Amino acid sequence: MNYLSILVAYLVVLSIRVGIAIGQEVDIKTDTKPSTIESSDDDQLPLPFFIRLHLIRHGETHANVQNIVLGQGDSPLTENGVNVARLAAASDLINGKTLKYWRHYCSDLKRAYRTAKIVLGIEKDNSNEETSSDINLIVDSRLRELAKGPREGYLKKYTHEEAIELRRKEAGVIDNNISVPKLESLDDAYARVVHWIDSIIADASEDYDKTCDEDDVEPRIYDVFALSHSALIRTVIHKMVDHQLPVDFDKTKEGSLRIPNLSRTIIDIQPYKSKRWTPSLNRLTDVSHLNDAANSGPPYL
Repeated sequence: MNYLSILVAYLVVLSIRVGIAIGQEVDIKTDTKPSTIESSDDDQLPLPFFIRLHLIRHGETHANVQNIVLGQGDSPLTENGVNVARLAAASDLINGKTLKYWRHYCSDLKRAYRTAKIVLGIEKDNSNEETSSDINLIVDSRLRELAKGPREGYLKKYTHEEAIELRRKEAGVIDNNISVPKLESLDDAYARVVHWIDSIIADASEDYDKTCDEDDVEPRIYDVFALSHSALIRTVIHKMVDHQLPVDFDKTKEGSLRIPNLSRTIIDIQPYKSKRWTPSLNRLTDVSHLNDAANSGPPYL
């Protein structure tokens, strides 16, 4: 194929791309992850495709309503959580019927898996049973929520130390010989997401090499559906595109970036021949696929 002609056309398109955050245009910096790899100029050329990650939070759970820290524990969806997921399933903006996803992923935690099945039309009615579908939903543990240590299963008002003390009392011990859930750092959680993204880029590169056409003049977009959790999505946003966030982004009462249930954040990933990639914010915590009534409620963490 004539790679040079595709690249020239692609660079023209790339030079005018902007991202959308909360429905407003924002300037996008396309070189947010400079390479530290010593390589030739050719290695720094962008590949003629990019990955568009659609990061979607699961539906409301009983633990959300009760202000309980979930982490890698689990809680079933509430009736409202199911209903809002069905609102999303009715919207062609997100359900995959008009916007055709190249891949479909979800966390391996049940609240995320069920939400993904509802949004993609895999779950039959309200029975939690699966209907026939040609969608291959890939369950991937790299998309699971951050492990939140001793606070998991306790009210959010308790600190790390207070949760440990409660566990001691419940276990009837006074020393540290108690079972405590895993606590994961933001860096460790982000590392597994990066590993996941790298694997997607490798698969997309292989697919592009097999299916590219000499007549292709615009970069190919690989849309990826990824249903996950608030803390993980928030971590990805801050690690990748923190400097691209609008100054007035919506916050929780604790001051964190608000990730509403069933909201969608879109991040574009541009890979390069050198194996590095740069992220660009396209849309932040978008809920345009839901109606106004579904957006009310507390700012869940």
